[in-house]
Amino acid sequence: SARKYALCEHFTQASCGPCAQQNPAFHYFYDANADKIHHIAYHTSWPGVDPMNAANPTEVQTRVDNYNVQGVPGIWVNGTIEAQPGGIDGAVVDQTTSSGSPVRLYVTETTVGTQRTATIRVKSFDAVPTGNYKIYAAVVERNVNYTNPPGSNGEKYFPNVFRKMLPNDQGETFTAAAIGQDVSFTYNYTLA
Repeated sequence: SARKYALCEHFTQASCGPCAQQNPAFHYFYDANADKIHHIAYHTSWPGVDPMNAANPTEVQTRVDNYNVQGVPGIWVNGTIEAQPGGIDGAVVDQTTSSGSPVRLYVTETTVGTQRTATIRVKSFDAVPTGNYKIYAAVVERNVNYTNPPGSNGEKYFPNVFRKMLPNDQGETFTAAAIGQDVSFTYNYTLA
């Protein structure tokens, strides 16, 4: 099987007091374990002002609805484990990644001016369990730094801020390839 990563889908907000208290511990843990974790930070429209939500409120709300997020901060690990950012540790990561994955994703990007093309290749290394599968390709801005806090909680540094889902917030249905084969997806988008 291929190596499996922990996908941490992190719901946060620049005007959320508890977010400012818990996010630094998660950021420290993420930085120390970036070889095991992928991270997407979705900035919600509540409880206050957050310009990162204003960039794409509709697609953020789709992810909020998908997990029925009732408050921030919160993290869903590989879509199954809900935790507070300060509660994510090595045991949680190991629990979701130890089994490995029957597929491996290869992602490449090219940029010409403001046009970017992302190609995702899904290669099957083992039998993929029967099921309905979708691919979601998230565009994230690696580091967003503000000189002054953009919200009321004092935070100025925001890693892996969600910007857009490709091809859209509903994902794209696909059938896994036979063992040793792959299936590819190509998405084009314009950098804001």
